[in-house]
Amino acid sequence: MARTCGIRIGPRRFEMVVLDGSPKKHRIVAYKSGEFPTGGADPEGDVVATLKAAATELKVPEDAIAIAVDTGTAAFRTLKLPALDESKVDEIIKFEVEGQLPQWNIDDVIVTFLTLDRTDKETTLLVTAVPKATLRREIDACTKAGIEPLEAELEAAAMVNAALASGVCRVDEAQVLVHIGDTSTAVVLVDGGKVRQMRAIHIGALTHEPVAAAASEAVPVEGAVAEPAPPPPPADPIEAQRRQEQAVSRIRRELGRTLSGARTANPLKAVYVCGWEVPNLIGTQVLDTPVYELDAFVEESGKPVEGAGPLVVAYGAALGMLGGGTIRSSLRREDLKYTGTFERLELPIAVAVMLAVMWLLVFNLFESDRLAAADSSMFRWLQSNKNFLVNDPKAGKRGNLEKPWPELQKLVEDASKKENPLLASNQWSRLDQLRQIERALLLRQDKLNKELGNTGEVKQPQSVLEALTLITNTMADMGDALGRISVRSINANYVPARTGTTDLVTITMSLSFFNEEGAIAATRSFEALKTELERQPWVTEVAARSSKEFPDGKGIYSDGYAITCDLSKAAAASAKKEGS
Repeated sequence: MARTCGIRIGPRRFEMVVLDGSPKKHRIVAYKSGEFPTGGADPEGDVVATLKAAATELKVPEDAIAIAVDTGTAAFRTLKLPALDESKVDEIIKFEVEGQLPQWNIDDVIVTFLTLDRTDKETTLLVTAVPKATLRREIDACTKAGIEPLEAELEAAAMVNAALASGVCRVDEAQVLVHIGDTSTAVVLVDGGKVRQMRAIHIGALTHEPVAAAASEAVPVEGAVAEPAPPPPPADPIEAQRRQEQAVSRIRRELGRTLSGARTANPLKAVYVCGWEVPNLIGTQVLDTPVYELDAFVEESGKPVEGAGPLVVAYGAALGMLGGGTIRSSLRREDLKYTGTFERLELPIAVAVMLAVMWLLVFNLFESDRLAAADSSMFRWLQSNKNFLVNDPKAGKRGNLEKPWPELQKLVEDASKKENPLLASNQWSRLDQLRQIERALLLRQDKLNKELGNTGEVKQPQSVLEALTLITNTMADMGDALGRISVRSINANYVPARTGTTDLVTITMSLSFFNEEGAIAATRSFEALKTELERQPWVTEVAARSSKEFPDGKGIYSDGYAITCDLSKAAAASAKKEGS
């Protein structure tokens, strides 16, 4: 069964989930969450070491890894285009969205899209842009840790795949999915099981902490809400709690804006939250809409006992690698898509090429042996052909052709030699020589048939004896059904063909039918013979004159029992029977 791994990487925290199974039936076999060390001399090295240790502990499969990156690093745009195929949209999407991303050089971002709506005239797309440098940093960290990802996506996309797989998003309702990350929050509006809106709130569970605040100030993110950056919090726990409450309040306010501006075809039923656990959110209401925990796991799937919320995104990424989910958002595009691909496939390709060469060598050896055996068998056939057809005075053998004509004799003798000029020059093969001998014999046969007049141009008259034989054989085949019968006289005539007709043979007989049971039983034999003859394809007509009863009442007799036959149909029926 397939084994995949999903990894969510945030500024401060990571989660790993390893799945085993299929898209419809799978199980969590290992999971881990943790924080990256802070304050070290080599932050990048600390991240790599942490990821490597976690991957080693979970025995992560190296060939099926997907990562989910921070949604706050992305920009989202809604774009309307004429109705086009996705392949065409993929070619022009960067040019169409370039004017809506003035803060970035279009060559420095990865652009993906999701089709929101499609009509005969227009296609509505949700376009996502992620800086290449940000994505490259995450991929390089995983690669150095020995777990290079084959695919990358945003936290929001992985969350949607996990929610759809769990059955939370029903087709007759609308829901808002929320993932609270380290320094940003992903918000997705789902209506009828389809994504309708996606955005990032640049406030997270750790926004109030000094490290997170410093990071957000050092790396401004496009699309952030224009709010003043929070000052460095004091060490006082009460003040830290107050600032956390402020961050949660701002998240609730942004969720309220999303709910109030939502335009859905189905009623908006709930808000489902995953990621970091923050106070005063799950179990409450936002604009009269209840807020629940996004539980994407089932009991049989190896669901974590505690802390399942932060694992939802990593679970969705692993599920996407299994082939589950509906969003196929690929961030490993362009130059990043093939990073390390050849190095990863170099050894398997080399082994495959070596095995292919060995297989071709063995196949060539077997085919050479088969060709040699076939050539030897064909040569013996040609030698036997010579012994069968032509004379060999030296050996005292007489062929079936007493006087073979010179052309055939030369052809047969040349073909029976181990080496002959035609074979050496590759003009003919041994099979070609055998076919040439057959052709020469057929041509000679046609010539002799023409000389003897046996070409079918002159037709022989139909045979009276053949017609009589067919009739008597039919009587004999009837056996007991016909009973005792006596043929008292036979008169046969050949009727030549006239215009529009064929040759015919007429047989006129005087018949007696004997039966101890009386004239009625004899009459049944009389009618049975007439019916059986009429069934024969070569009988064209049966004219039976009226019968008369014997004086003793034990039979009947008929004079002038006439049967007209077309023997050309008898030959056709016989040929058809032999062919079947």
